[in-house]
Amino acid sequence: MKRRDFIGLAASAAVGQGALRAGATQPSGGAAKAKVPPRNRRPYSDVDWSKVVEVHTTTHGHCENQKMLDAYLDRGFEFLTISNYYPSAPTMPLKTFRDTYYRVHHDFPVMVKGKRTDGPFDWTKIVSEWKDELPPEMRKQLPFTEGPLRFSRVPDNILEAPNAEHHAFFGDDGKIISGLHMCAPGSAFCSGTFDKRNRFLSHGKGYCFGSGEHAHTAISRMIDGLIHPDGGGVTINHPAWSHLKDDVIWDLLDYDPRVLGIEVYNMCKPSKNYPWSRCNCEDYWDRALSTGRQCFGFFVPDWGLQEGVNVLLVPEKSVHACLQAYRRGNWYGAIKGRGLLRFTSILFDGTNLQVTLDKPAHLQVITKRGVTAWGNSNKISFAVAAADREKYGYLRVRAYARDESEEIIFSQPMMLT
Repeated sequence: MKRRDFIGLAASAAVGQGALRAGATQPSGGAAKAKVPPRNRRPYSDVDWSKVVEVHTTTHGHCENQKMLDAYLDRGFEFLTISNYYPSAPTMPLKTFRDTYYRVHHDFPVMVKGKRTDGPFDWTKIVSEWKDELPPEMRKQLPFTEGPLRFSRVPDNILEAPNAEHHAFFGDDGKIISGLHMCAPGSAFCSGTFDKRNRFLSHGKGYCFGSGEHAHTAISRMIDGLIHPDGGGVTINHPAWSHLKDDVIWDLLDYDPRVLGIEVYNMCKPSKNYPWSRCNCEDYWDRALSTGRQCFGFFVPDWGLQEGVNVLLVPEKSVHACLQAYRRGNWYGAIKGRGLLRFTSILFDGTNLQVTLDKPAHLQVITKRGVTAWGNSNKISFAVAAADREKYGYLRVRAYARDESEEIIFSQPMMLT
């Protein structure tokens, strides 16, 4: 499959598969913000809870083989936006995607010695220029060829949209912002190279392994690549794992409203070096919300596969509807994500918040002042007096299952100021 055919897949393909707009080209980085509305400060206001359809998914989940795909399918994921990198380019369509595809079909730009350079790149020819410097195990992989189909079993009705995890962004000081990774669910934007950990020495020869551009420029390119202008956007990944400073996060949120928010929970690879304190980023979330910035919260498995789910609330199961739900904040997060505890309504008219669940749970209403109201039921209400709007700043709801499922679910924040 040629890259131009890949990019040209119609967004209206059967069951939403494909979802790459016809004739799309690599974005220019000039996303216009003037007519873009701000992030929705009152999520769920247009959700018809009597008819809503739930779609389980993630904005950040790597998938490198059939076993990993099966893990997503087994836990009920119906919408896939695979976020692989090296290169940071879409892994789709799942049914026809082949291993080492981008070693042979790389026709998007790369930063080469600090200059954005258009593709295509013939990696066999390029790497052969210094093949004598390669370790024997790398040298014997030349010439590069397409590998076998990566996935042997893909459901016919799976929804999928482009995405990738982008990295190696520069800040105003001209240095790479350490640890900053961003995903772009719904965007066909590509960056970087196949050469993970510089095994083929390309980075040392001047080929940037990631974005290699200012973070703002890269965000604009991601936005330009959205297959639906009114859906999807950019996520700021694992801020605790990345040790991101608050002002970096706030700057990215301020740059464009289509930077949707942060990963509040990222399972990553569980280990003694990745404790709960680095999985859970609620403190980052509350600090951002306390400034008055709307900041949506994402709950993702990343590499872990077992926990972290975004539950989209859509009128129908389609790629476009799913991406619109992300843009509007019409979803809730879950840590276990098995559907064993669910929100059945979240209603807020600007003054009164009313929340119901499908079963009793430990409920908390969280504001700028911390846990402000709580209950032990399948519903909770909270009223905000006009004089208290500044004091509370925002409302979000957290619910803990009372059974042994250990499910925890989180609403998106509703802003008061």
